[in-house]
Amino acid sequence: MKKKILIYGAGAIGRGYIPWIFPSEDYKLSFVENNKELREKFQGRNEFITYMVKGSRYEQIVCKFEDCFAPGEEDVDSYDAIITAVGPRQVLLLAPILSKARCPVILFENDSGLSLELRNLTKKKDIFFGIPDVITSNTAPNEILLIDPLSVVTEEGVTYIEEGASSLGGHVSYVSASEMKKQWMAKLYIHNTPHCIAAYLGSLKGFDFLHEGMQIKSIYTIVQGAMREMSQTIVKLYNLDNDFVDWYSDKELYRFSNILLHDPISRVAREPFRKLGLRDRLIGASQLSLSAGVIPKNIILGILTAFSYDQSKDEDAHIKILLNSLNPNDFLEIIIGLKSHEALFRLISSSWQISMKKLGEISK
Repeated sequence: MKKKILIYGAGAIGRGYIPWIFPSEDYKLSFVENNKELREKFQGRNEFITYMVKGSRYEQIVCKFEDCFAPGEEDVDSYDAIITAVGPRQVLLLAPILSKARCPVILFENDSGLSLELRNLTKKKDIFFGIPDVITSNTAPNEILLIDPLSVVTEEGVTYIEEGASSLGGHVSYVSASEMKKQWMAKLYIHNTPHCIAAYLGSLKGFDFLHEGMQIKSIYTIVQGAMREMSQTIVKLYNLDNDFVDWYSDKELYRFSNILLHDPISRVAREPFRKLGLRDRLIGASQLSLSAGVIPKNIILGILTAFSYDQSKDEDAHIKILLNSLNPNDFLEIIIGLKSHEALFRLISSSWQISMKKLGEISK
């Protein structure tokens, strides 16, 4: 009998990647989706096409699904597993629902601390962290969308899940805590940090897709520099193998530049305040670099670019308004939360004018 999986979030990971690792020929998949417009695209259907980049071509599978619910319509008791892919800000809101589930829950969210937080909130022990080491767009080229408007494009990757969830099966790697930490350090700092920097820099040029910015030498150089700073940091602090880190870095630069992935800047750059959190991939990463004796000059350029992110439809669209309303030091202290005695505060403040000038040149 096929195991039934309920997926919270029918976006990029939900409908673009999960059907490849838990294929509908082996599992019964259902979705819960908050976006009414997207949910309506599922109505009257029981399948959609998802595409994977393999080499220089696309491969496709037809994903059959059971239902696509509006939040509150689902019955969590009728599933063998639940997977969330809704974003770190939204997943904690699911705590009351997840506490009622009698099946394992896997979090495909970009925050390794959420599994413990949700275990505490729900008093539920079988909540596990997962890392889809993959880039999945939330859209596809027009010629694909004309065939199926629900199609998205993903790449071939590896998914790591805490070994306690191994009974679910699928095309994933269930790994130990030590391996999970290694993969998360690489994902968080060699992928997440340069990835959003590439998006913010591309946005400065007015581009729509990540690969467009990566074709610009000045942008590529900053992204590569940020990746090098983070690589040096995690090798020093976490004793990661140099060969693994070098391989991971080369892989990331190739992914960011891959035109076939059709990865929107708006997806990667969204919610800049979250990415600028004191323990997250920009400010947090810079603090980590400084603790390792690495000066994060390229990451600081990325931070300043995030300050300037100008997307009216973004949840954090007011960041640009706040930036323009305050002097740099007040912005750093009041809005970002850095203290004037901190080394990172002084580095950003002292390089502000020169860095902003450089970013202005890139934007032309």
